[in-house]
Amino acid sequence: MSTLVYMKILELSPASYDRWMRFLTLGRVNHIKKEIAANWINPGDNVLEIGCGTGSLAALMTKRGARVTAVDISAKMLAEAQKKVPAADFHHLTALEIDQFPQDKFSRIVATLSFSELTIAELDMVLSLSANLLKPGGLLIVADEVRATKLWQRFLAVLMRWPLAIITFLITQQTTHVIKNFEARLTAAEKFELIQRHEYLLGTMALFIGRRSDKVSSGAAAKTGGGVPC
Repeated sequence: MSTLVYMKILELSPASYDRWMRFLTLGRVNHIKKEIAANWINPGDNVLEIGCGTGSLAALMTKRGARVTAVDISAKMLAEAQKKVPAADFHHLTALEIDQFPQDKFSRIVATLSFSELTIAELDMVLSLSANLLKPGGLLIVADEVRATKLWQRFLAVLMRWPLAIITFLITQQTTHVIKNFEARLTAAEKFELIQRHEYLLGTMALFIGRRSDKVSSGAAAKTGGGVPC
């Protein structure tokens, strides 16, 4: 959804972040997180969350009986998350630094509204690193802002997004990027196979479930994928 660019402003106030994100996404973000925890996280799963924010999803996954490791670039967000979910293991890292964890460590890697903060090159790198960190058959679960499939949805999204993006950048010097061709990037070099895709908010948000391919070999996943259109 176009209003997701406001995330960069909301991150300045972690205590109110979840409340405002529920408002800006008409409660959809909350629904998606509950859906992820209920349908895709099992007791005993070893989960890595990329961009955990204030820990709302980490809390849901921990309640499901998962062992949660979470990273975030914001120290303020992490401090809020640690208070909310003391049982989780939090690290002050960027998405590009997850290679500090051992290969084949996680059965699930989850990212909600964090991949849209990456450049195309960074996104491809994180997908490669994720394939390397997942156990064979492990799942990559991504919910984020995407380019709508229908022309009228794209037009409406552009009209709403650009004024908000300019305001957000002026305040924070940062913004987010609508993810394009994510399915192609996900399946590039046969790192993942797409299992499911669900669309929300007039096609401007989507939930992707990808399974690590058995063809991923040790070390090969550390290379960025090529040949995917931007």
